[in-house]
Amino acid sequence: MLVQQDVVVDPALSNVSVKYTNDSFIADLIFPTFKVGKQTGKYYIYDKSNLRRDKSNRAAGSPSNEVDFGLSLSGVFACDDHALKGFVADEIQEQAEAALSPLVDETEVITEKLMLDREVTLATMLADTAQVTQNTTLSGTSQWSDYSNSDPVGDVRTARTTIHAATFKKPNTLILGKQVFDQLCEHPQIIERVKYSQLGVITEELLARLFQVEKVLIGEAGQNTAVEGQTDVLAYVWGKHAIVAYINPKIGLKTVTLGVTFTYKERQVKRWYDQDREGTYVRIGQDNYVQKFIASACGYLIKNAVA
Repeated sequence: MLVQQDVVVDPALSNVSVKYTNDSFIADLIFPTFKVGKQTGKYYIYDKSNLRRDKSNRAAGSPSNEVDFGLSLSGVFACDDHALKGFVADEIQEQAEAALSPLVDETEVITEKLMLDREVTLATMLADTAQVTQNTTLSGTSQWSDYSNSDPVGDVRTARTTIHAATFKKPNTLILGKQVFDQLCEHPQIIERVKYSQLGVITEELLARLFQVEKVLIGEAGQNTAVEGQTDVLAYVWGKHAIVAYINPKIGLKTVTLGVTFTYKERQVKRWYDQDREGTYVRIGQDNYVQKFIASACGYLIKNAVA
């Protein structure tokens, strides 16, 4: 019978999980993590009073004009726990060259699944026109896969102009699904603009300069959408969309940015031995976070950018 003391926190495996990275995941680059001291709480939302001009002239001996700004404690977050577990049989560990290796492998697999869930959640949010209300949906000849008629540079320019007019912040990030990036690399409009660059190879850095943003993020992560036991169905998480955004490089209490990931605790790995199954369970939990829009006006969705 499992008792409380049989469950132990494994610092080494916790370190593996926390430090595990996968270059294909970009969610935390779009909604940066913001550490909070409580699992649930509220955050302040500022209005645009700071952009209203107030006359600053002051006559001799008179008080200065007093200004104010709108502030509401209306943003609510709840950092839900995310947890998964896996099982490593004794036979697997016995056949491994290093005893700890299968547990490390299991930890990395579970961590990747947790990160994939995080990635899919954000990609779904950013592809939702009800949440990213500044958007356009391309179809037919306007899609960037139509090399004769489409205008990706003009579409991104419209997105940048829309964001700046709504926030007075210069958009600094372009997020492209892998299929969108691949199509852009072959688009005559893009090739014409970069053909004189070194080697003529289209890179994220070249696209960033072309579209007048600081960085281009490529959503390369994929997932298997098939029900377990059925034929695999592989798909890209970020779909065929493009997103222009302003992402504040310095996240704080009074910053404007597209969104943040409120984080309460870091992942923790627990393990316990199952006498009946003769193996070790590895469980990763206390991954407490929630992804929240802060200023949706900092984003512009180009849905179905390619066919």
